[in-house]
Amino acid sequence: MMWKDKFEEWQLNQTLAARYKEQLASLVNDKDKEEHFDGYLSFGTGGMRGELGVGTNRINEYTIKRVALGLAKYVIESNGKEKGVVISYDNRHFSKEFAEWTACVLASYDIKVFLSDQLRPTPELSFMVRLFQAFAGVMITASHNPKEYNGFKVYGADGGQITLETADRLAAILATMTNELAIQTDSLPNYLLSKQIQYVGEEMDEQYLRNITEVIQNKQQVKQSGGGLSIVYTPLHGAGNQLMQKALEHVGFSQVHVVAEQSVPDPNFSTVLSPNPEDPNAFELAIKAANSYEGKIIFATDPDADRLGAVVMREGKPNLLNGNQIGVLLLDYLIKEKQRQGHSLTDYFIAKTIVTSDLGEKIANQYGIETRNTLTGFKFIGEQIQQSEEKQDKEFLLGYEESYGYLIAPFVRDKDAIQSAVLLAEIALDCKLNNQDLIDRLDRIAEEFGYYQEYLETVSFTGKDGLKAMNQQLEFFRTHPFEKLGSFQLLSKEDYLVSESCDSSGLITPLSLPKSNVLKYRFTDGSWICLRPSGTEPKFKIYYSVNAKTEEASRNNLSQLKDAFSYLIEKSDSIY
Repeated sequence: MMWKDKFEEWQLNQTLAARYKEQLASLVNDKDKEEHFDGYLSFGTGGMRGELGVGTNRINEYTIKRVALGLAKYVIESNGKEKGVVISYDNRHFSKEFAEWTACVLASYDIKVFLSDQLRPTPELSFMVRLFQAFAGVMITASHNPKEYNGFKVYGADGGQITLETADRLAAILATMTNELAIQTDSLPNYLLSKQIQYVGEEMDEQYLRNITEVIQNKQQVKQSGGGLSIVYTPLHGAGNQLMQKALEHVGFSQVHVVAEQSVPDPNFSTVLSPNPEDPNAFELAIKAANSYEGKIIFATDPDADRLGAVVMREGKPNLLNGNQIGVLLLDYLIKEKQRQGHSLTDYFIAKTIVTSDLGEKIANQYGIETRNTLTGFKFIGEQIQQSEEKQDKEFLLGYEESYGYLIAPFVRDKDAIQSAVLLAEIALDCKLNNQDLIDRLDRIAEEFGYYQEYLETVSFTGKDGLKAMNQQLEFFRTHPFEKLGSFQLLSKEDYLVSESCDSSGLITPLSLPKSNVLKYRFTDGSWICLRPSGTEPKFKIYYSVNAKTEEASRNNLSQLKDAFSYLIEKSDSIY
């Protein structure tokens, strides 16, 4: 597709919305025009995500209608019209309008649509897909991306993110579609009148809350003492506020103090630089509130409330928990509670991603619990739950990833910050009743299983040739093997693009996970480095993980591993 032709097509279109005409007029040079019209936003395994604005390479009314039409064609060819599609949305700019346009496009092809009557969290969308036994779901969200972004996320009939095969088929359908400006539908009121589109409301919240009690492990303890735990919560202007408060109160935590300045949905996220609970700065107002309320635990959720961050207050000072630490706390408590309840732990499995700390797997192994490692993306954890249910082999205990995503009870099939907060509150209560806090609990785990340290670094490539430069650097690592990295002796290199693991002796063994452009280096002391490029942007992430018998030794190991690999990166830069 020639960008000049597309630009002219949009420019000459008489029905183009006024705001997009104004944006077109602001594109005064060819570089800006090309950036907005050079192809369509890619449709990947998580759907479509991008910056808001005019053009085929942006999120707007017309590109949303195009991907909605592509989904409609997929639903029809898969005989899913009668089962229908559930749609929800978060607080971002135009999320409500995008959800309504999506609903109308689907309805125009006689597909039954269940449309949320207000913004709701992503995990509730997953729950509704399962509850309605729908064919698919759509969540309008850009997760924790900046305010300039929005997206279109697709879910399968199991309530999980679509599989690689489904994503490929949808991408193939979209590749044949270039008529985004010509897509026409009837009005939303007419589809509501004909009941082709049906609103869903508070009854969905009530259904979700009936299931949330599955997450609580010691119901009697929470019922008796939950009111004594002071919790501060910030939805960071997103969609989690109402359901989070209801869920915590429903199970017995009545002292929930919401950060007032961040309680109202705001697409500009006006009080934070980034609406991401992974960012310590996002907790600034919540920490002030915690000191006022004497709250010992703080929760924060991202805009669509699938990610949970937490801070432990100790003597007025904040201690930010990372995703690996929260996951381990959840696992440790679930194990102890299942033991108390008399369950056989060998009947359970956990699922985590390959970039998540190995500490969880080490703990699971100690108790005979199977660990299933997956590629990055919660869809793969959802697939493990589905496969286990079909085989009836093991019971799901916990799924988690280092990027602040967790799932406890599989009535949802995506990461769920609501569930996670409920269980983490129970753990904080259990600690309080034993004169401890979550930091004490982590220290006890480290003393038993070792001190693990992780670090995430992002390498970005700028300019027109950024993507090419990124791929060249990855190719350097693929084609330049090494036996040692500083004092770290290589054990094996795992290349998921070719599904092979090569050990230090040259022995090659196959990898069982799907192919993906990921490299992972494992070292003899249990440390590792993983490189994972973005699917849509010219950047890749470098994950570091080390462990040692003491905290000081683990920190030293992390520093040495980072320094040694930085030297290798500099060497690759000099080649290209």
